[in-house]
This record gives sequence, structure tokens and C-alpha cells, in this order.
Amino acid sequence: MLVVGAGPVGQRRVAALVAAGARVTWVAPDVPVTEGVRCVTAAFDASQIGDARLVFACGPAAVNAEVAAAARARGVPVGRADAPDDGDFVVPAVGRAGDLVVSVATGGRAPGAAAALAAHLPAHWPRFVALLAEARGRLAGHPARAARLRALANGPVLAILARGDDAEARRVVESTITGDRH
Repeated sequence: MLVVGAGPVGQRRVAALVAAGARVTWVAPDVPVTEGVRCVTAAFDASQIGDARLVFACGPAAVNAEVAAAARARGVPVGRADAPDDGDFVVPAVGRAGDLVVSVATGGRAPGAAAALAAHLPAHWPRFVALLAEARGRLAGHPARAARLRALANGPVLAILARGDDAEARRVVESTITGDRH
């Protein structure tokens, strides 16, 4: 992976790629030394694409245009932070809460809105995931497992949690697991 640009977008992209275990080369005149990343303190040059399989253009518009042209000339997909329509892909914002990971994208039209939504996941969503994960474990091997899990996923539990009634949500989950009517 190649990331060009050391501003806030480039920093976030490098951090996310490193966290995912990617091998990253980071190029910018002011790139900070970063553990686990091949840092190139220089202006972008097309030769820096090397054997990259994916390129992230996160610098100023003129640099990003140059990066995109060089990547395309080599058949490498490129994402442009400044002009998503001029790239080959957009990167969604990612929100994490417990075991829940949600990506939010706006097709590059409003990345700030996507980031805000991802950063403000409703507090009841992770509780919903935890309740369904518990139900999944308890229903392991049960002949009606799939149907009951579908009923929980599509039923009222999420709305009940949204209004803050965890006890009622747990009661609905329990009755669905046991097959009692609720």
C-alpha cells in the first residue's frame, strides 16, 4: 500500500492500514517517522508506486492528481481524498464499539458526515450485538436456531434497547430462545 500525503487524512489512512496489518509506504515531504511503516521524506515521484497494489492520494489537489495519473498509468487503483470522483474507490469511515464494526460511506460526497456518523454509534447497538451473540451461542445445535435468530434480528429488540429498556429486551430474547411467546 502506498499513502501519499502527511496531513490528517494521510495520518488516519496510515494508522488504519497499519492496524489492519498492511505493509505501508508513506510518502510526503513532511512524513513523520512511524514504527512499522516505510517512510519516505520526499516529494511524490511516480517511481515510488513501485509494487504497490493500492494507492491512497491524501495530499494537496495538485499532488493527488499527479499520484492518480501515475497510479492509473501502472494499472494500480487509486483513491483520492480530495476528489473521490477522480479516484477508483472511496474509503468509508469506520466506527467501532465493542464487537460492532460499522462502515459509513457517502460516496465521497460528505466524508465529514460519514466520519461523524461512524464516531457516534448509538449506545444501544453494541448491546444489541451482545444479546444476539449470546442467543446465537445458546441456540447452537438447536433445530430452530436460524429462525429464532432471524426473529431476534428483525424483531423489536433493537427498538426496545433504543428506548432504554434493557430488561424488556432481555426478556424478549429469553422468550425467543426458549420458544415462549412474548
